[in-house]
Amino acid sequence: MAYSKACYKLITTITILLLYFTFASLAENVDVSECRAESGDPSCHNNKEAKKLKMIAIPSILVASMIGVSLQFLSRYIPALGPDRVIFGIIKTLTSGVILATAFMHVLPDSFDDLTSKCLPEEPWRKFPFTTFIAMNLSFLVPMIALVHLQEKMSKVAGVVVSVVFGLTMGASDNQCTIRSLIAAFCFHELAEGMRLGGPILHAEFKSKMNWKMVLSFPVTMQFGIALGMQIQKIYGETSPTSPTALILMGMLNACSAGLLIDLALVNLLAHELYGPKIQGNMKLHVLGYVATFIGAAGMSLMAKWA
Repeated sequence: MAYSKACYKLITTITILLLYFTFASLAENVDVSECRAESGDPSCHNNKEAKKLKMIAIPSILVASMIGVSLQFLSRYIPALGPDRVIFGIIKTLTSGVILATAFMHVLPDSFDDLTSKCLPEEPWRKFPFTTFIAMNLSFLVPMIALVHLQEKMSKVAGVVVSVVFGLTMGASDNQCTIRSLIAAFCFHELAEGMRLGGPILHAEFKSKMNWKMVLSFPVTMQFGIALGMQIQKIYGETSPTSPTALILMGMLNACSAGLLIDLALVNLLAHELYGPKIQGNMKLHVLGYVATFIGAAGMSLMAKWA
């Protein structure tokens, strides 16, 4: 309950900051005509294509989660697919590379573009690095709260909050290039998460219903976030994508998502796997883990050029 309250306070604080800076910015007189041309890569900003990708994202993430769980049922016949096997660790480290590159190569640059746009007043937007400030705080705030509240059930609330923020970011965006990368990152994440939770479901170590709820919590709550984000985008983004309101909302959502993705990749996946008992002391597995991380990051980095 305490952790739930902490997450609620976090969301409330972010919302208040978004509203404050939005209305403070709208109070300034900005000549929007000067910044029409400066809206990023025009081939990426396509509202129709972005909507199609959002519709694809919803079932894709759910299917990836189900595949992860199903692999654990197959482990009865193919032991190599078990959660205590090497292949599971490699998938997790590969996923961490994909998610990390998504944060640094796709989401953060979009936030920089939005929050330093000439459509926004110079004070405070181009005088202070809001993107890195927000991402930095989000990347350590969630694990800091988790350290205070170590209970397993309480820690699941964080996953719900994070998935809603991710969904909001995807739903409110009209950048099809970023949405593609987010779909790939979240599908990899859900595949690994499904594999992790499939083991307890299979062996009934905990209540089966509880584990199924954990499996479905990320994609289902993310669908809610995407739907909410699409409504926000309909209000602000479709009418004027370069308006101060739209730029600040998207810039801050992207910065929040980038910070959370960095935490997810480095703390929840990479550190947990590379410093776990399975890999500690095994140089071969360490090297395999780093290679998998590099491949995942390299693949998503190439997408930044060609997506």
